[in-house]
Amino acid sequence: MDNVFSEIKSSLPMPEVARFYGLEMNRAGMACCPFHDDKTPSPKVYDDHFYCFGCGATGDQTGFVAKLFGLRQIDAARKISEDFGLRLFDRKYAAPIKIATDPKFEMQNWLSEARHIVNDYLATLYKWHRDHAPKNPSEPLHPLFVESLQKMDYIEYLQDILTRGSEEDKRDLYENNIADIEKIRKRLDSLTEQQVTLRRAI
Repeated sequence: MDNVFSEIKSSLPMPEVARFYGLEMNRAGMACCPFHDDKTPSPKVYDDHFYCFGCGATGDQTGFVAKLFGLRQIDAARKISEDFGLRLFDRKYAAPIKIATDPKFEMQNWLSEARHIVNDYLATLYKWHRDHAPKNPSEPLHPLFVESLQKMDYIEYLQDILTRGSEEDKRDLYENNIADIEKIRKRLDSLTEQQVTLRRAI
């Protein structure tokens, strides 16, 4: 029965499960916590788990559903299996389930997400460039201003491909630059977590 849980985890990304059960996330994967009275987004939804910086609630896909509906882990797994049509409990032993994905759809989905990530980071770089520009030649350069200088040209190049590039350019980006987009996403995640920590400290 253990592989029922592992199959759910490998077949269904945590954000997909969270959205299905009503969690509204922003582009950074943050949402208001359903497990405590949350006025500002506190939980971060990662690919394979969630963690609330406010109340400390955490768990994988099955753990999230168990907490949300007050279920035992096995009943939460059964609910996910039924709701997503995985049929994990139809046989005595649950066999590995692979959800077939159209490669073209998978690429388009990635490109859409990459566009959001790049746009968010570029807007952040523009803001840093404006807000932290030195007032005079003797003023030391702020680290965020330096980051804007170092990254802006490349991020503008990525944005140009994602918004106006040819299909060939976009496919090349998908095949060769996934790691770059992931680094940008992690940078945005770290900024979001810093902001949440700062708000909690005030």
